[in-house]
Amino acid sequence: MRRTAPAVGVTIVVLTLAAGADEKPPAGYQQAMRDNGQAMQIVRQAAKEIEDSGAGAQDYMPFEQATGTMKKSFAATLEFWQGRKVDDAAKLAEAGAKQVADLEAAAKDRDYREVLDSIVALNQTCAACHAAHRSRLPDGTFEIK
Repeated sequence: MRRTAPAVGVTIVVLTLAAGADEKPPAGYQQAMRDNGQAMQIVRQAAKEIEDSGAGAQDYMPFEQATGTMKKSFAATLEFWQGRKVDDAAKLAEAGAKQVADLEAAAKDRDYREVLDSIVALNQTCAACHAAHRSRLPDGTFEIK
C-alpha cells in the first residue's frame, strides 16, 4: 500500500503537467488570431492586385484598413503571452506589432517595395510563433503548446 502512494502521486503530477502542456486558447485570443488571419488575407490580395495592375491607380487603402485590425490583434497577442510569461512569444508579438507599423507606414507612403518587405517579415514572424507555440488538432482547430 505504501509503495503505491508515491507512484500514484507521481502519476497525478505527470498527468497534470501533460494536461496543462496543450490548452485551448481563450476566446479573445482565438478571435485575435482569426482577425489577424483575415487581415493578412486582405493584405496579400491587395499586394497581388497592385502587382497585377502595374503602374497607375494603385489602391493602398486595404493595407491601412488591415493594419488597423492587426494592431489590435497584436496588442491582444502580446498581452496573452506576457500574461503567461512566455518571453520568446512575447518578443515575436512585439516584432509583429513593429512590422504592422512598418506596413502601415509603407502603405501611407505608397511604397510598394516596403509594403512587400513588411509583409514578408510579418509572415516570417507569424510562422515562427505558430511553429513554436501552436499545435493543429485533427479537427482543424489549434491548441497552445
